[in-house]
Formats: sequence, structure tokens, C-alpha cells
Amino acid sequence: MPREVVALVSADDLVAAVRVHADRVHDLLRRSGCGPEESIEVCESYAFALIDAVVNAPETVGDMAGWWFGRALELGRRLGGGTAEAAEATGQAPTSVLSGTTGEGQVRAALAGLPEQERAAVMLRDAYDLPPQAVAVALARDIDSAAALVAAGRLRLVAAYDDRSIPELTGHTGRTPADIGTLGRYADGTLPPQRTVPLRRHLGSCRACEDIVEMLAKGRRLVAGLPVVAMPDDAREAMIERITSRAHAVLPSVDDVLLAIEEDDETRPAVSPLIVILAIVLALVLGVAVAAVTTLGPSGEHALVDAPTSVPSEQPSFSVSATPRRHSQSPSPRATSGTPTPSATPTSVSPTPTRTHTPKPAFADIQLTPTSGPRGTNITVTGTGWQPGALVTLRYSGTLVSSTSSATVDKHGQFVGHITARGTLPGTYTVTADDGSQTAPATFEQTS
Repeated sequence: MPREVVALVSADDLVAAVRVHADRVHDLLRRSGCGPEESIEVCESYAFALIDAVVNAPETVGDMAGWWFGRALELGRRLGGGTAEAAEATGQAPTSVLSGTTGEGQVRAALAGLPEQERAAVMLRDAYDLPPQAVAVALARDIDSAAALVAAGRLRLVAAYDDRSIPELTGHTGRTPADIGTLGRYADGTLPPQRTVPLRRHLGSCRACEDIVEMLAKGRRLVAGLPVVAMPDDAREAMIERITSRAHAVLPSVDDVLLAIEEDDETRPAVSPLIVILAIVLALVLGVAVAAVTTLGPSGEHALVDAPTSVPSEQPSFSVSATPRRHSQSPSPRATSGTPTPSATPTSVSPTPTRTHTPKPAFADIQLTPTSGPRGTNITVTGTGWQPGALVTLRYSGTLVSSTSSATVDKHGQFVGHITARGTLPGTYTVTADDGSQTAPATFEQTS
């Protein structure tokens, strides 16, 4: 995904993601072997690391919840995993369908028997209810392979919980392929509609696939009923307050993100670059064809390029006097005055007509005063070498935001304009002056 698109994450979006998933990340850390205080500290440090990743390397994030849970999974692997009993000892677990029942112990035991990757996939998708995209990011896999891991884990879990065997797909019939990942996404309702409709028809006539889907749905219900060890309320609110302060200091607001999207749409080229390229290619092809035709004579032979200069001019068969003579039958009205009329005086015609050349303007340039400063700085833009009378558009632009103003060039080719530094984040921004025929850029360092 492009950096400019991923970078359009508002501070409010990030804080909302932290608020929604804080308890679940805390539960994952507790069940990985972290103590109560350590889990809170690690949860907050990973949230700060998420902010830094969104600001400095947004292309590595992909999904904020998936990135956050992925770091917690890595820590759990290093710690070797913990026990459910140790996590529940604090008494922080809220009530749930299986909380405090023998069924919870059976589900925990069945989860403990799964391979590590399948156990992580099932917990992320069903216990913490992460969407498929976030699960894939947390597991560092693509969506299809992550869905296959989730489905395989559900089948093994139900088989262990019910002490039964996994149904065989050897009895599968029909043209629709029996893909375990697709069946798993159908069972939890995340399969796209265009794929859901034909699969629903297939399940009506294929008993093997129908049994698999029923088993997958039961596995999701069992894991979704597990309680989550929540973070203490005061610790959660204090963490979210610190995260909010940091996010609003370095990330754009929702209004800034929407403004950047609108301005990006407005600055798109009116003509597609592909159409321009096709037009140029077509013009070149036509030019070659015309050149080929014009270099051939009527008989198919090549004509000389310098033919117009090498052919002798046609000479008249009668002599022409160097001085024009009046015709007696059409005398001039002023013949009696004795003074030749201006029209009778022969004038020599210059072989090259005199042309009036418009002097080209000097090289266009702009200077900024000042060249650096915080957001809101009023920048004075001084231009020289522009076309007199032209209207120059000034633009202050960067990755997330831009602003515009205009100035008129005086008769000396100079102008003075003003524009405001409106960058969302500190960094280098470009001030551009454009009058439609000339463009001149300059850089401004925004310090805050």
C-alpha cells in the first residue's frame, strides 16, 4: 500500500483502536505469562510504539489492531506462554458465557492442545474478535492462509472438546472446491457476498461440507464465550489519556485528513496520462506515415529534399523593362500636376518581412522570507523574472495538507505574495509559484 495513503491516519482513529483493543491485548499478555503490572506497562509501551510506526513507517503497519496484537504474540512466544489459572488469579476477569464453568476449563484445555500457530489464530479471530485483515497482519500471513489456520484450529478444538473425529471431506460432491479456509469464513460471516451465494447452494447438496461448517461454527462459539482478563479501570484510563496526548501531538486531526483527501482529488489531472501517451504515439506514427508519402514522387521514386531550390525559375518569353511605364490609355488623375504620384514610384519589396519579437521574460524565480518556522508562519514570497501582468498562483503543499494564494506580477516582472504554513506535521514543505507557463519552487522547513 502506498505511504501517502497509509499515512492518512487521524489521531482520533488511533485512540479509538487503542481504546477498543486495550483489554484484549492485556488479556493476551497475561495469558502469555506476564504479571499484572508488567502487562499494563508492556501494553502501553506497545501502543506508543504503534504511534511511532504510523508516523515514521506507516507502510509497515497495515492494520493498527493487527500490528499491536502481533507484537504481543511475539512477546508471548519469547516467554513460552502462561497458564489460564495464573491469569485468572487477579479476579479481573469479567463474566462471560463460560466464565467460572467447567466448560471454560475444557475449552482452555482444548486450546492448549492446538499447535501454536492455530491456537494464536483462533484466539485472535474468535476470542478477541479481530477482523480477518487484522488477524493476517498479526500472524504475518495473507488473509487466505490466516483463514485456513483459523478453520483448522476450530476443527481440532471441537474434536478435542467433544472427543470426536474431524469429518472427512472425501464425500464432497459438486463443482465447488472444498476449501477449508473458505468454509471457515462462511461459518463466521466474513465471506464476501459474491462467494457466499454459490457456496450456500452447494451446502444444500453436499453433506460433507455442511458437517464441516457446523463444526466450525461451534468452535467459534466456544472460543468466543471465553472471558477476557480486563485491565484495571484506572490503569486503562490513565494509559488512554497518555496515548491521546501523544497521538494528537504527532498525528493529524480528522478534519486535516478529510481536507488532504479533498485536495488530492482536486489536483488530479483533467486528462489521463494514458490518453496523453496514446496521443503522442499516434502523432508519431502519423508523422512517419506522412513523411514516407511526401518523400515519394508520382512514379514511386524518392523526391529530392532540396527540389524547390534546385529547379530553375521559369523565364518569360518577352523582355520586361526595369522601369515601369505608364499606359497611355489609362492616365493617372494627377498626370497634369507634373509631379509623380506616390503610387507611380516603384518600391522594392524586402525578401524577408520584418517581424516584431516579444522579448521573453527572464528566468522565473522566487525567494521565501522566512525559510523556516512553526505552523501558522506567514511566509512572504518574492518573485522575479515573471511575465508582466500575469496572475501567479502560490501553493504550500506537503503529504497531508496544502494551502493556496495568488499575486499579480508588476510591469517589471516582479511580485510579492503571502502564504501561511499549514503543514500538519513538522518537516520540509514546498512553496510553488505558477502562472500557467512558468513554475518556480522553493522549500520551507516547518518546525512544529
